[in-house]
Amino acid sequence: MHFQPHRPPGHAGNREHYLARVAKDLERIILKALGSLTYDTLCLSNSKLEELAGVLVEFAEDIHNDIGIWKSLERYNITFFSTPLPFVLQPDEHQGSKAINKYRIQHLLWIIYSELIPERLISPTHRDLIKLATITAAFLEKRFTDIPRGSSVKTFLSGPNRFGWEVKRKLIWLGTHSYLFRNSFRNYIEDRGGKPEVDIIDDFVCQQTTVWSGLGITDILAAVLDISPVQCSALQSWCERHSAYYRILANQGQKSEVFNIINDKPYTVRIAADTNHLEVGAIVLGSLVPWGEEWYWSGSQHLFRNVSEQALQEMKETFLKKVPRIAYRYCHQLAEKARKTVYLYYNDFVEYHGGDLAIYPDGLSMIADYQKEIRLQWESNSKEEIAEVMERFKLKDPSPSLSFPPDLIEDKRGVGVYYNPDEGQEIMTDFNAIISGFKKKRLDLTQDEREAIRSFICSDMISPKFVRRLIQEYGSASIEATFLILGRHDEAHIDYLLRRFKGAYYRNRYPRIALVGYC
Repeated sequence: MHFQPHRPPGHAGNREHYLARVAKDLERIILKALGSLTYDTLCLSNSKLEELAGVLVEFAEDIHNDIGIWKSLERYNITFFSTPLPFVLQPDEHQGSKAINKYRIQHLLWIIYSELIPERLISPTHRDLIKLATITAAFLEKRFTDIPRGSSVKTFLSGPNRFGWEVKRKLIWLGTHSYLFRNSFRNYIEDRGGKPEVDIIDDFVCQQTTVWSGLGITDILAAVLDISPVQCSALQSWCERHSAYYRILANQGQKSEVFNIINDKPYTVRIAADTNHLEVGAIVLGSLVPWGEEWYWSGSQHLFRNVSEQALQEMKETFLKKVPRIAYRYCHQLAEKARKTVYLYYNDFVEYHGGDLAIYPDGLSMIADYQKEIRLQWESNSKEEIAEVMERFKLKDPSPSLSFPPDLIEDKRGVGVYYNPDEGQEIMTDFNAIISGFKKKRLDLTQDEREAIRSFICSDMISPKFVRRLIQEYGSASIEATFLILGRHDEAHIDYLLRRFKGAYYRNRYPRIALVGYC
């Protein structure tokens, strides 16, 4: 195991040779342990075995040196679920006196295996998982007793946080190289073509939620750094970067004055000394994040020169139509208007369907009914109102133009449509299997039903409210069975699964509709 590629840049310490030896010995211990397990569920390729050993040793380094990464995760878990280790410890149970212990490693192994082998579903209380955790904990606890304290990671994270770029360097390292997140990052990059481009990295470290209780990298870093509560809130707000078109008004020293074209507000931007200033008068498409009293560029910037006012107005309108939920982050009046509009549509949906959930036998039935619903809503307006809307938006046909994805059109296995009063419609295909699986209450679930329920829970397009809507009617037993949650039912089980797979829904959320208007 080579630790150097994952150490913070410029902070290589003299402890790495200790860690490398421990990791190599741990590989042999794990390999021997895997051969003694009852099932082959935990078997790994050589490369993944090496990665697992590295993660475990860096976890032990974190605990041994009180770096604070794992401690931060446990603090969030206590806040969310009343236990530091969901599924491993009940709220009233304790880990014991040993810092490197089997309970922590059991939870760590369960999550890391889901990252190393995403297609393999493992119970958090699998007997072999517990056995491997016990063996690993005993080995690491003994070996780290003789390792001197001190860590280049702790030195790096303890560095100054005066400027936004100092915090950003820590955020990028934590998200792309730390033992907690690097496998999540690898999977994220592979899902997006395999190239770690600047904007993809920035999306991950700033706004992506992860399998670690649905937390983002900003959440963990905010808890690790020695910063004020105000700074913690600012760092966590980086998940809502102010992405927009900006006009560069002035450059002076290490500061630029820019004007957000979308919300018509000025920003003072701090720029590093070795960064070229963007030219005054140009339009920049980029993202800003706050730190202190200033803002900092995040990700890449795209420069547009000699933009006419007409072209700029068209760019603004296109932005508001195509990515309204980004604009809602800083266009608060527009966001509130969108929320009110969504709630009106919600009332129309409930009136038309008799409730907030509609179920169809197939995609074509759903589409036909949706077109009918839209037509009736459209025709309920007066002729004058219809004419005014057609004129304003240059419509040739009084009926709205609608398009639907092929998988929805072709679905033959049932479609569920839930109207979330906060965001808008949510559509789930393969709904027959979901409903039949829920109704069985964990007994004799078919493979199709398990896969449909798992997709329902894991989909980032389905809100916790939609899931709760079905739980209210059918209970949650089949969800726990699908995810191999054994033992008695506990509401915290569902709380955990929803946060883990739908973490983004526990942040600020905005309607899914676009409004033609300005801040």
